[in-house]
Amino acid sequence: MKYAYMLAVLLLVGVGLPMLIPGTDGKPIMSPQDWLPDQQTLDTVRQQGQRAIQAVSDSTQKSAEQLETLVESSGLLPEEQHKQTREVFSWRDSEGNWHFSDSIPEGLDTHVRIHRIKPINTLPATPSNDAQPQGPQAQLLQENREGDSRISQILKEVQALKENSQQRQQALDNL
Repeated sequence: MKYAYMLAVLLLVGVGLPMLIPGTDGKPIMSPQDWLPDQQTLDTVRQQGQRAIQAVSDSTQKSAEQLETLVESSGLLPEEQHKQTREVFSWRDSEGNWHFSDSIPEGLDTHVRIHRIKPINTLPATPSNDAQPQGPQAQLLQENREGDSRISQILKEVQALKENSQQRQQALDNL
């Protein structure tokens, strides 16, 4: 804690003292205006930032288009999926609200972003074979059919035993 106070005092002296000591012209050596940038510098920084953002946006859009062209030309996407691509447009109004639409509004002076929407996680159906399976699959299928017939036979035997048991119970009740 002692060091924090010493650091605060040194900072106050280092920054505050030049604002109190008069220079050769009678004014303080430093003023708060020396710490703040002028309006021209702020405007220049703002313009450079906007240009940088626009350049990144443009290069991202171009990269996405190049990647899309590369994927389409390589045949990695099925043709049906390419046809289902839709475009959605987005823009910001004068109040700063974002709008999304499937068409571009008339008389829009601001930049409109185009988003290409593709279906996600879709696979074409595989054709089914109506032919009987062969090999190990056929054997398993036959065993399942035999198992079904055995289960139905066991159920019939259980029903017969139940009826026989009920007949015996009735014979005992009549005695």
